[in-house]
Amino acid sequence: MTVSTIGSNATPTPSEHRSAGTSGTSPVSINSASANRAAVSGSSDTVHISSQAIDLQGLEAHINQLPDVDKARVAELRTQIANGQYQINYDKVAEKILGLESEL
Repeated sequence: MTVSTIGSNATPTPSEHRSAGTSGTSPVSINSASANRAAVSGSSDTVHISSQAIDLQGLEAHINQLPDVDKARVAELRTQIANGQYQINYDKVAEKILGLESEL
């Protein structure tokens, strides 16, 4: 079986799961008659990924390259706090808390 993967954690479906009839746990499943026919003819199953999935894979790779923390923004905030220039917008903080609360 050939599987075109997306992401680093995608793995091919083990053949014993396909032939055992556990279609509820596997994204790719075939019945035992199809498995026997593929084994006899020497062919294999192939999964094709859509162009949209490929685009998403590219976006995921780009996002994974971005830093987790905006170091320039952190340095700017630290400087503002150290100089006593950082102003807290209490109304905005309250709105965000209420928005978060409403989502729960």
